[in-house]
Amino acid sequence: MIKNQSICDRVIFVGVIFLLIFAPFAFGSVHVWAYSLIEFGVFFFLAIWFVDKLIFSRTDTLEWVKTPVNLFLILILLIIGLQMAPLPSSWIAFLSPRTFVDKMQIFEVAANVKDSGLDGSRWTCLAYYLHSAIVEWLKLAAYMGMFFLVLNTAGSEKRINILIGVLVFVGIFEAVYAIFQVFSITPGEWWWKSLNGGGRFAGGTFIRSNHFAAYMGMLVPLTFGFMIAMKKRGLDVRGRISGFGGQSGGHGSIVQRAVSWFSPESVQPKIIFLFFAGTIMALSLLLSGSRGGILSFAGSMFLMSVLFFTKKRFCKYGVAAMVFCLIFFIWGLNVGIDKTFDQFKQTKGMDSHLMTTRSIMPMLRDYPVMGVGWGNFRYLYPRYIQNYDDRVSGCGRAHNDWIKAGAEIGIAGGFLIFIAFAVYLIKMVRIWKKRKNYYALGIGCGAMAGLLSAGFNSYFEFNMHIPANPLTLAALLGIGYAALHRQGRGYSESFFYKVRKISLTRTVRIVMFCMVFFAFAASVFTTGRHLFAETKYAAEWNSAMNLNRKPYLAEIQEAIDHNPGNAEYHFKLAEYYMSTEIKDRVSGVGERRSEYNELAIASLKEAVRLNPANGIYWYNSGKCYSFKSYDPYRYVNKWLPLAEECFDVGIYCAPNDSDMLFDVAWYWVWRASMLKEEGLRFKVQGSRLKDAGEEGNGTDVAGRRSELEDGGMTFLVGRDGWISGRLSLEGMKINVDESLKLEVGSGREGKGAILFREDGIRKFQRLFQRSLDLDPKRWKKAVDRVWKYYPDDAVVIGIVPENNEELKSLVMRFLAKKG
Repeated sequence: MIKNQSICDRVIFVGVIFLLIFAPFAFGSVHVWAYSLIEFGVFFFLAIWFVDKLIFSRTDTLEWVKTPVNLFLILILLIIGLQMAPLPSSWIAFLSPRTFVDKMQIFEVAANVKDSGLDGSRWTCLAYYLHSAIVEWLKLAAYMGMFFLVLNTAGSEKRINILIGVLVFVGIFEAVYAIFQVFSITPGEWWWKSLNGGGRFAGGTFIRSNHFAAYMGMLVPLTFGFMIAMKKRGLDVRGRISGFGGQSGGHGSIVQRAVSWFSPESVQPKIIFLFFAGTIMALSLLLSGSRGGILSFAGSMFLMSVLFFTKKRFCKYGVAAMVFCLIFFIWGLNVGIDKTFDQFKQTKGMDSHLMTTRSIMPMLRDYPVMGVGWGNFRYLYPRYIQNYDDRVSGCGRAHNDWIKAGAEIGIAGGFLIFIAFAVYLIKMVRIWKKRKNYYALGIGCGAMAGLLSAGFNSYFEFNMHIPANPLTLAALLGIGYAALHRQGRGYSESFFYKVRKISLTRTVRIVMFCMVFFAFAASVFTTGRHLFAETKYAAEWNSAMNLNRKPYLAEIQEAIDHNPGNAEYHFKLAEYYMSTEIKDRVSGVGERRSEYNELAIASLKEAVRLNPANGIYWYNSGKCYSFKSYDPYRYVNKWLPLAEECFDVGIYCAPNDSDMLFDVAWYWVWRASMLKEEGLRFKVQGSRLKDAGEEGNGTDVAGRRSELEDGGMTFLVGRDGWISGRLSLEGMKINVDESLKLEVGSGREGKGAILFREDGIRKFQRLFQRSLDLDPKRWKKAVDRVWKYYPDDAVVIGIVPENNEELKSLVMRFLAKKG
């Protein structure tokens, strides 16, 4: 019990309350300004807590609550820290072979460009995109910090009740606001037009109703548990009430009982209030139409009932939990939940979620140990996506937080998260079974049910990526752990959880103070520069404040100055130069074309260096290199082959992006027309050229860059081991670099120069086939493009996917009309 509260302690507690209120109200804190404020707040209050204990407090020891999950949480942060740390290439190859292969291939392409900034011999990190990993790591650290603060400041029943009361009142407001949205003609989330309300679904102040449902799924069990906690021995005030005749069974006895119910000393009004509060919140959850949220809540309440059935004297509360669910369900029928029932009749959304989960499994197999990097899922998933128009492509989140965590930090890291989840529950259940106190049993069970609801719901949605939800869950877990370990009342109140102690000598105080100072300074600096940069140009989505506008050049430059590690800023700068160059070309002012193109290339180089997993960066790099016709001497022999390599890497990063496939195929229609129709073909084996008719497949050197100088021409060996060209065998000098050997069959398109028209035709046919298989609506545009360069029915029919007979028939009829 906190008997002598310091000023710092009061400030921290008030700050925790503010953050718990602010997080859901600020659109679930999904925007940069909101979650940055949460990070600032949590890190600031953590620093105050440590400074208070190290300097202002006169105690000789530093102590904090020891929980069974503390070690697991620290290990998770360390694993993510290892992903962000620069490591030797040999370490990367050992920890994540696929990451090593990918980065070496990327370095090889970039090595063709002088001063590219990418060097495979340098140290690199396991995470593909460092900026995203840092941003998500800071969020996770803030959630863990909230758990620490609640657990170490909620040192009395009064404080626990205040925290629960705050959450309940926030839940009531959210529920009433959400129900108002459903029946409002012009619904909104504060000043922003709602995506959920208006006769549709309840969403409160959250952007999506699913995220609102997850929030309510945690608060309703806590409210129900708090209602049970209020059922404790109160003062019997009936004996104090006189003047009504105290005869047993008479009218006086009834009046005494009624007055005692609503007397200041009675807990009955609180129980009645909590019952109706919980019912309203449960109703709003039902009106959210979230199938995952409703099923998760129902499952958690059922398990809560089962838990109470295991204690003889508390079976009635298990029945009460079921009756509670039945009451709000019947009430919902009267209010009108037809649209929610309609949601359960639809299986399309659930099928897409399951399909997304299945499509992530290959990523887990490719990156089993260390994952792709915390926060990097959205950049690697396009390689594995089965349908590029699915819901992941829009938000960059998998609709399964569990498997997404495994893909980002590996199976070992995902296992640590699951173990922390399970260990907390097991520890809580063990203590819960030993307790007989209503307060501990009610709040403890409510916290466990809230955790189960969040855990179940995370299998269907990405609710743990909406900062208000994990922040509230962290507070909920701290409240439940403290309440379950509380005993006694008044001055005898105490907590029987274990504490970790460190003796504070002068040296220890100085060292720990320096560690806290540098940790706080680094976190605030990183969070601050990200926030300030986003105020100049919002690279992250921000619907409510309409910040995704077309920025000016000065705004982009300021954003880069604040946060040069954000690849999206450099990409936006390249887009600016590319669009400016197009405007000048259209207006007839083409003198600065080469200057703008070179500036765009420089920006794209930096974007690729920072985030080499983003296919659109590579694709635009290829476009810019293909525009370097102002360098005619090296245009055909250097810049076009380099553009084609960039296109190949872009397609490798996003193999099912129909737009990219279509545009690259469009390029190859033009490019193939420039190639020679025939020539000699040779295959590389060992360190010599072999005629195509000789034995040997030559795959041991596939992908090797080889220079075959013949009259000044340079040839590249393709990944299949072939080189092509019209060669003079007399006086030909052959240089084969044997130092580089790359894997064959890694899934990437063959790179290197294609020197025959036949090869180019096959290239654009394959690309068009894949693009039209994903988006067949653009077939006429593709046919017109091919027919313009190759008025041959066989060539045009070759762009149609083989298994699409209907499209093939349309193309044939279209060609027949062309004559």
